[in-house]
Amino acid sequence: MMHWFKRAFISFIAAVSASTPLSAAATEQLDDAARQELLQSGSAQQFVKLPLGIMHVRADGPLDGPVVLLVHGGVVGGFGFEKWRKPLADAGFRVLVPDLFGYGYSDRPKLPYTRQFYVDQIRQLLDALEIREPVAIVGASLGGAIVTAFTAQAPARVRSVVLMAPAGGGRVPVVNPVLLWPVVGDTVFHFFGASNMRTLMDKAYADSPDRASMAQWMASQTRYRGFAEGVLNTLRNYDAAWQPDDYAALGQTGIPVLALWGTADTVNPYAQAQVLARAVPQMKIVPLEGKGHAITFGASEQVLDAVLPFLKTATAQRSADWLSR
Repeated sequence: MMHWFKRAFISFIAAVSASTPLSAAATEQLDDAARQELLQSGSAQQFVKLPLGIMHVRADGPLDGPVVLLVHGGVVGGFGFEKWRKPLADAGFRVLVPDLFGYGYSDRPKLPYTRQFYVDQIRQLLDALEIREPVAIVGASLGGAIVTAFTAQAPARVRSVVLMAPAGGGRVPVVNPVLLWPVVGDTVFHFFGASNMRTLMDKAYADSPDRASMAQWMASQTRYRGFAEGVLNTLRNYDAAWQPDDYAALGQTGIPVLALWGTADTVNPYAQAQVLARAVPQMKIVPLEGKGHAITFGASEQVLDAVLPFLKTATAQRSADWLSR
């Protein structure tokens, strides 16, 4: 076992070291001064104080519009929904896009990043903004598992669910096991994690006209301490890849669910859609032919063509149900 570990560790270090200098480790502290600078430069929009920490939130649309909460996946942060904000706001929705803790411009709490940690921050955000009516909630990748867990725990706070290539339908070995080892994984992620995640995203958008803007965002969020460590924290403490109980609970709620999935997805393969559909019988699946995993940002127009009508119909149905009481 130790011989395997030694070989794996040495080859992993050699691979990342070849393209990543030690100076790539994040050095800036995300404190009050940094937040003020982000606000003044227009990079950040608003910060909301929650019991778990200070969260950065982007918001658009009328304050009295039906709320749509967009929950990002791992690595990218709320910027992954950048192309969604204006179309949803123009359609009359109040759009909220948080950077989850550990990502973007939100705090990096020194806590275990568990399933409950993510569910609690969604609840705390809605409470802090005094949002009492049920919301439409959208989750991409890791965010799909998070919004499913939230809906399973608090179905009365949700009127509809949109899942974008969600995690939770099956385990996919995408993580080098070396990273999960104490001390070793921490050291590797501290020095190499942020830079290699930037490289990963650069490759994912290599043929996309959005490559430059995504690269700029990744450089911006990874400059602050704790980003890479937060990703590792999640990998160690939240088995988001396999959450059958949460999806079964979502299926029992009867809440409308739309799932969009790229047929060429190699992170959460399209075959998982049928696994989740058996657990969530009300789920409508929209396959995106030839698309990969990054559909939230990379195929936003095609995705929104399906999402907007669904959100409008679900909102109208909810209003009709309320009026008929």
